[in-house]
Amino acid sequence: MGHRPGEAALYTASALIDGLPYRAFDTKDSNIQAAYFGETLMIWRTDEAVGNWRQQLVPGKPWVLVDVVGHVQELTVDALGYADIPISTSPVYVLARAEYERLARY
Repeated sequence: MGHRPGEAALYTASALIDGLPYRAFDTKDSNIQAAYFGETLMIWRTDEAVGNWRQQLVPGKPWVLVDVVGHVQELTVDALGYADIPISTSPVYVLARAEYERLARY
């Protein structure tokens, strides 16, 4: 992944968000940027398109999608561990429900 303004912003934000480590994630699509903060995936589009991003998650765990204003929805994960994540220009966060509950209680 080349250096992009979004990547620099994510790295800076990671130092401020609960001290969670930042890990870049190459989506192989120049219009989609993503990174991990700890085990939380943050993902969004840089263009105006709207669609789904298919991501493999650990099967057997309940997963949630959280938007930037805190709305939470359950994610359906298939038998192979894949979830279809709706993405747009507004970032969303994908994390295990247990981790969300741990982070949200502060």
